[in-house]
Amino acid sequence: MEELKDELEKLSKAYVDNPENEEKILMPFIKRLLELPMKERRKLLPVIKDLQWIKSRFAGCLSETHCKPAQARFLSAVQFVCGNKREIDMAYDMKFDMLCKLLPLYCPAWLTDFINDDKTWYGFDLSYEELMQLMDMGYLKELHSGRIAKVLPWVTRIRSKKPQGDDTFNSDFLLRRDITLKEHIWALFEHESGIGYQDDCAKAAYKKGITARDESISIALYHFSLDGHVDRNRLLKTTLSTFHRNFKKEMTGWFAGFFETLQPTTEELLSLQEEMMQVFTSSYTKPINVMLQQFKKIAAEDGFCYQEFVERVTTLFFSSPKNSLLTIHTIFEKIAAQHPEMKEACCIALCQLFLKKDESLQKKAAGFISKYGDASSSVLQDTLQSYQPEMFQSAQATIATFNAQSINKPNSTKTANAGAANSETINAEATNTASNVATADHPSAGSLSEEPSMEALCICREDNRISFPANKEDFLFQLSRLFDMEDSWEIDTTIAAIITFHPQLDEEDFSRMEPIFQRATNAVVNSWIAYEDLLATFLLEYQRLWAQKDTSKTGSLRNMFTRLEERLKGIDSNRGAYDERAFKRLADWKPGYSDATCFTPIQKLWLNVIRRIKSGSTLPLLSTPTHTPAYIQATELVRRLAAYQAADTKPCTWDFQLAIARCAMEDKEEATATARQVLKNEYLHLFLFLLDENAMPEPPYTHQPAWVTAGLVKSPEIEFEDFKSFSCSTLPHNYLSGDYEWKELKPKEKPYETDRRLLQLEFNKWHEYAERNSHQLWQEHLILNSKYNIDDSRYMEPLLCCFPNRPEPLIAQIISCYLSFGTPQEDSKRSIAHALRMLLSFHCPLREMSLLLLGGSLLFVDKTVRSYAAELWIEGLTAGRINNRRTGEILARLISMELAPLKRFTTQVYESMYKRSTFHNHQLEELLTVLICGLPDKPVTGLKQLLELHLELLSNNHSRITDEQLRQRLQEWTASSNLKKIITSLNNL
Repeated sequence: MEELKDELEKLSKAYVDNPENEEKILMPFIKRLLELPMKERRKLLPVIKDLQWIKSRFAGCLSETHCKPAQARFLSAVQFVCGNKREIDMAYDMKFDMLCKLLPLYCPAWLTDFINDDKTWYGFDLSYEELMQLMDMGYLKELHSGRIAKVLPWVTRIRSKKPQGDDTFNSDFLLRRDITLKEHIWALFEHESGIGYQDDCAKAAYKKGITARDESISIALYHFSLDGHVDRNRLLKTTLSTFHRNFKKEMTGWFAGFFETLQPTTEELLSLQEEMMQVFTSSYTKPINVMLQQFKKIAAEDGFCYQEFVERVTTLFFSSPKNSLLTIHTIFEKIAAQHPEMKEACCIALCQLFLKKDESLQKKAAGFISKYGDASSSVLQDTLQSYQPEMFQSAQATIATFNAQSINKPNSTKTANAGAANSETINAEATNTASNVATADHPSAGSLSEEPSMEALCICREDNRISFPANKEDFLFQLSRLFDMEDSWEIDTTIAAIITFHPQLDEEDFSRMEPIFQRATNAVVNSWIAYEDLLATFLLEYQRLWAQKDTSKTGSLRNMFTRLEERLKGIDSNRGAYDERAFKRLADWKPGYSDATCFTPIQKLWLNVIRRIKSGSTLPLLSTPTHTPAYIQATELVRRLAAYQAADTKPCTWDFQLAIARCAMEDKEEATATARQVLKNEYLHLFLFLLDENAMPEPPYTHQPAWVTAGLVKSPEIEFEDFKSFSCSTLPHNYLSGDYEWKELKPKEKPYETDRRLLQLEFNKWHEYAERNSHQLWQEHLILNSKYNIDDSRYMEPLLCCFPNRPEPLIAQIISCYLSFGTPQEDSKRSIAHALRMLLSFHCPLREMSLLLLGGSLLFVDKTVRSYAAELWIEGLTAGRINNRRTGEILARLISMELAPLKRFTTQVYESMYKRSTFHNHQLEELLTVLICGLPDKPVTGLKQLLELHLELLSNNHSRITDEQLRQRLQEWTASSNLKKIITSLNNL
């Protein structure tokens, strides 16, 4: 067998792929292998695996590349006759002609299952026609619909023989086999496929003149449905059924367009009404839009099921886009005109448009009700009354006119007295409605609160208190969940609990902890997440303590640790230097893919935990949060430090810094009084400086990093004179406080460029500070080269939770890395949304960088990010954390820089920020005033909609324009005919 392995290696490496070598070298070698039993042939699989990848070393790293094509062709044929279905991973390298030569010699029983596995990445690269030939030859027993869907869309493509040539298409290939259109074509309607991409390529070829006609499958099926090759009725129904198969958005959109391509007739649409209405439950908008357009064509026909349509379409008002709602309005117009009994039902259904923060839609609904509604209907009046707080002023005016006009329309079936009484009632209702329009005071009528509640401003409350494990059982359960914890504070609490409960644990408890140690081993082996790898390394370091402690004869604890260690070391030796996920001691740990240092303080803190467990110390960690998401109650922190003072023990500098950074800046008088009672000397001076607004630093300064941290928490904008001489004060103060200047953007080359960032923090230049970096401050490690470690919530939350009182430096990095406008990547959306969620959970004032993130996020392309930003604005104003005027100035500057369209902001205000409370409406008025004043002299796109919003807001707030700068700016814009009317309305308030 060794000789055979050597021969395989020599032949594969020297093999040149041509017909002569195939007949004289490859096929004879295959025949020799087939003479051996399968058990012997399988011994060649490890050799094939080694030969498949070419290993090389570059710049000290080991890399692997796939072997050359000729060698891959040789090895794939050998692997085919040696392996089973699970072991074949080179089938893609085997061409159809080679497979046809091998199958007469060896046809494995697993061939049909292997080919039909449409989930594998290692299958044969066979076309639809080649698969059909295998069926004709009898080697392929059946072809599953999933595999058909994968290959059938490509049957019309003719590959170009030139490397850079254009492919051509021929849809007549679908007619080669009768089974294709009779059976196989329906697989495209049951499974995901590349038919959309294939269709686009065929249409592009037609537009370029490569093909004489449109050879796309969609057009081909349309023609085949007309000439009888495909059952047209089945094609229409099957297309409609695809909208319930949970296909991806792109494929669902293709089928929606395909239904339009089929051009169903009026008779066909009338017969498919039930199936079309079922599409209204689709989670995507395009198929719904297409169905509404089809219903619009038959709305005036006799067979139209108008009653059922009105009932079913009401579910669309909440989630549908504007164009769909306008189509529904048009269909309702036709229904109301032809079927008078449906007028009230249509009016009541359209009232849902008043929930839309779009004035044109509300005016459409109000106009419809004015035209077709019956003001004497109590049902309609009650419905209108319930929606009145959401109506724009123009919609309310139309409804008031509608009610007033109804006075002149007495019910002829009633008596004159009854008619008079009814008129008086209607007149009273109309008067009330008109009064509401005049005063627009519905916020104060109880639907909106006047002032924000101050109860939610407390940082440390009972409802967000973090519970510490009460006993050993609770601790063991909590430790078992360590890798499943979603919140940073849970991990912090669990690690702190290890110090408390370690003295109580015995060998039996250690055995119960083995699963979590196994998971730590797997994390070190498989995880690419730096924080998870660090956590796993810490756990294995803790396990080492148990192994060293084991003095029993059996040595079960030592044996358990040895097994894990040998497993890790064995994997490391096979992986090589290329893969840095090696098993390291905690002291030697570093991220495997960069020289980032942002986790170094956490590593040093956890090393201190290991040392304290070794020494038997049970003093609590200072930095363990007491309240979510990462705060420590000031009085509790004072008591913890007092325990260190009483034990005459110096706290770990990283633990001390983190504790001060997390200190909740509230109940300062109580904490100060407690500090005076239990602390003395430097500890007392430090906490008086932190908690007393008027206190200044007072020597001695033994704990210099803690003093600097206290200064950054207390007044980050101030660089205290006493601290400048500290050995840890080496970086510029703005690097520690996060007070950066905006980047001056160059003139843009095209509107709304996709990569125009507000800040460009040059991370590489921070290395210039590395030589004089004191490596004493947590903040120093946080800043240096942490660009690549904050792009995921698993990284971002632990980092942000280190500084809940001053997250500005990290926020600046997030802005620099991810706040790009245009079409950002998914990691940008995820990172910004997570940063906004964390800011929502904090209680610190939002300074310049956070306000810049807020303003940029309100203009961000992703709707989820804009929604989080709107909530942050609402909550920040309620808690008094936001400088509202500065936010308006930032928004104005961003709009002036043409980084994003103004419409994004206006739309978000309507959806999330308007009418939240009377207080917030007045704050929104101030925000818009500052924003409008800061806009460019030349009106920007979307300005009219912003001014309409401002008019609506002023009317709602009983306000009028008092800002002279705003008056002047509006006067300058009156020259624009598009703005003149709305500006006149603003000035006439």
